[in-house]
Amino acid sequence: MTCMEPAGRDGKAKVVPLRRFEGGVQTHPPPGQPHPWFLKRVSTRDSSDWLNNEFFFRAFAAVMAESGHRVEAPVHEIFDFRWNQDFRGREASEPTVRGGVMYQEPVGWKKFAIRVMGCFEGGNAWLRLDGSPGEWAVAYHGTNVDAMPAILCGGGMRVGERQAYKDFRDQRTGEQIGTGIYCTPSIETAAEFSPTVEAGGRRMQFVIQCRVRPAAIKRIHEEVGRESGAYWLINNPSDIRPYGVLARESPL
Repeated sequence: MTCMEPAGRDGKAKVVPLRRFEGGVQTHPPPGQPHPWFLKRVSTRDSSDWLNNEFFFRAFAAVMAESGHRVEAPVHEIFDFRWNQDFRGREASEPTVRGGVMYQEPVGWKKFAIRVMGCFEGGNAWLRLDGSPGEWAVAYHGTNVDAMPAILCGGGMRVGERQAYKDFRDQRTGEQIGTGIYCTPSIETAAEFSPTVEAGGRRMQFVIQCRVRPAAIKRIHEEVGRESGAYWLINNPSDIRPYGVLARESPL
């Protein structure tokens, strides 16, 4: 069952699911489990798509297992499918801006949202979409699937051993790039670092979609006006947060 929440500052009323409390303690649905109303909404929206939540999670778990990492956590503890976005079938457009920084939307991919709401100090402003203070920029991280368990279930991104650009200079500030985590505002560039894997009878690619603190971006390349994808580096792992797994059937 649902009820209507009165309009807030944005002037819009919202439909919200009801929850049962006894003695100040939530009894239904059990704390930590998704509400049946949300599950029904996601299922209805997803039912006619081959790349649906069920296929994605089975494929995700299978490729994790093949790389030696068994997925034991329930799906709702890793992902929050309410916030999925489908960019397949969209036309390529001009770069989009988040956190005051340009990036390419992942046209041709479907995003499966990672459960991140409320998981970081300072609230959820870093996830905003309207340019408000605290909004972080969008970036992509292409990697082998055997690195994903540590990223999604092991505490986030980690600095790798390969640091080919550590002695380069930032294209805007002139500061030394140093060591850190590589990412890019270009989905095409990230896909070059994402090997194709067999999953569910299809050849798939997976890329991590992240938010990065704008002031933390070290620019190995200048993204503005660049035809090919730029490389960025984030020195501190706390300044880059995965919030989605992008998936597509490989075009190759």
